[in-house]
Amino acid sequence: MPASCKADLRSRRCENPIDRNGNIGGTAEEQATNTRPKLTTKYSQRTNEMPAGKDGRESSDSAAEDVGHTGSITKSNDEMWRNELATNADSTYAQPEKRGDPSPSTGNSNAKISDAIDVVLRVLLVIAFFKLETMTAFKREIHEEELWLYKNPRRPDIVRGGELLFWVIVAPFLVTVAFYWYTKDKRDFRAASWAWTLALCMNGIPTSVLKITVGRPRPDYFYRCFPDGVMVLNTTSSGLDSSSLDFNCTGLPGDINEGRKSFPSGHSSFAFASFGFIAYYIGAKLHAFDIRGRGQTWRLCIAVIPLFIALLVAVSRTCDYHHHWQDVTIGGLIGLCAGYISYRQYYPSIFTPDAGKPLVRWPSREGKYQRLSGENENECRDDRADGDAARRPLLAGKEESKWY
Repeated sequence: MPASCKADLRSRRCENPIDRNGNIGGTAEEQATNTRPKLTTKYSQRTNEMPAGKDGRESSDSAAEDVGHTGSITKSNDEMWRNELATNADSTYAQPEKRGDPSPSTGNSNAKISDAIDVVLRVLLVIAFFKLETMTAFKREIHEEELWLYKNPRRPDIVRGGELLFWVIVAPFLVTVAFYWYTKDKRDFRAASWAWTLALCMNGIPTSVLKITVGRPRPDYFYRCFPDGVMVLNTTSSGLDSSSLDFNCTGLPGDINEGRKSFPSGHSSFAFASFGFIAYYIGAKLHAFDIRGRGQTWRLCIAVIPLFIALLVAVSRTCDYHHHWQDVTIGGLIGLCAGYISYRQYYPSIFTPDAGKPLVRWPSREGKYQRLSGENENECRDDRADGDAARRPLLAGKEESKWY
């Protein structure tokens, strides 16, 4: 074969090499081109306008530029449809952007408005309580066979009303101040102040309403109505089968009206509302009712001391013949309920390991999607890792339990 023909064949083989599948180079390139993802119209126009390279180096450079340009265009197209998450500098995880979060000033103004409303409501409850105390109680009929219940002698108050009012206000205040001096926790002092004031205000309304609507005579009602002990009845016609007595009282109108306000006992309800709150508060701080303080009798004994004081006040109302035993029982239950409901508005349950830690009234929206970082993240991991509620710190941040 002539040398010119051999050279021509070699050039053709170089231009159109045959692959393993028996395809000629041109066909393989067409298949590869067909399998590539189609570019956008904008990119195709730019490719057509570019001049072909003179040698392999220019072709490779242009190809590299095409690949880079293709990546940028694909990225820009993907960004159109993908919701990118901003990455926090303190976290390795992507976090959604915070949009339209209220400014701190807005939250502070809302908190101030709420505090003002709470103060106004408490003042209104106090005014309503004193107004109810001056109202006339229901006049309940007294039958002859039950007259002995109301003929007990009059005795002075063992616990005067003014003294009780003073201590039910001062006692919880002093206790919360003592804990604030020890822990320096302003948020706890604030929550405790809101709680015990609400307890006293909430307790007064149902107690006074029941007093004037039930109208049960006190054990010494007879001598309030007849100070000299001489019973005077009104000359009114009544049925022969009626045994009710229509008293024509000769005593002071104020004493007679107060004599019809036996049920429930106001002294008992206020004592248990105030000292009951102290029991909840101290018991939660000492963890006397949850797993962290279980088995430590001294915690429970300290927590129930305020309840014992309230019980003595309630019993004293039966000793001076101002209330029946049913009156002090229901009054104590009302006070305990008012104190606990008010306590739970600002604190978790006393039976949980987190008892004594005030609730957050205005949880911040900042950090709702933020991951804890640094010391906070380590603390959070430590809490999850510990899991043993009996070894968590109590008051002074020291690890403490029955066995450690």
